[in-house]
Amino acid sequence: MKRINFKYQIAAGVTLLIVGTLLLFSNYIKDKRDVVFSEMNLVLSSMDIGLTDDTMVPINEEEVEEPVEDVVEEPVEEVEEPAYNYEEYLGVIDIPKINLYKGFYSKTSSLNNVKFNLFVVSVSSYPDTERGNLVIAGHSGNYNNSYFRDLYLLNVNDEIIVHYKNKNYKYEIAKIYNENKDGSVRIIRDNTKTTLTLITCTKDDKEHQTIYIAYLKEVV
Repeated sequence: MKRINFKYQIAAGVTLLIVGTLLLFSNYIKDKRDVVFSEMNLVLSSMDIGLTDDTMVPINEEEVEEPVEDVVEEPVEEVEEPAYNYEEYLGVIDIPKINLYKGFYSKTSSLNNVKFNLFVVSVSSYPDTERGNLVIAGHSGNYNNSYFRDLYLLNVNDEIIVHYKNKNYKYEIAKIYNENKDGSVRIIRDNTKTTLTLITCTKDDKEHQTIYIAYLKEVV
């Protein structure tokens, strides 16, 4: 009887080992797939990041007395995984301080999905819209889609670059604040300035989300 029990234990151990190996291999494949698709989309975008232009965007230094508050509904995650394709990125978020270089899609793209990519919120305007606000949300944490995992390392005055239509839009962070997770986000900004807003979950805090407000300084 003991010999039979010992055989069952060995069989169970081998089964667990095989299952664990398959799970690890599956996660490895998913990680590699995300990297490959991201790199291929960046190549297909064919954006000449080095192209410069002497045009400078005029900066309105006048501060509004009371910041304007916009309310943005949080993106709802889709349950079904969209089919991957090789659609070109609309632009790229580039934050040298945290080694982030990640493309984003247009608001109307089927790949504009926070579950798998950075999410351009529907109320957004693009960088070339004067006094507009490009609002991008992304996950933090330790998952394949946690593209904003290191935003917590950013401070006021840090630079964020958006590569868009062969131009480099350089923003400077002016404000960082937290909001409760209640289904909406208050965007408090100076609406006389062209703005970039980044939204992600607050690090080590399941009850809040962090908003980064950055104003355009120059376009090259």
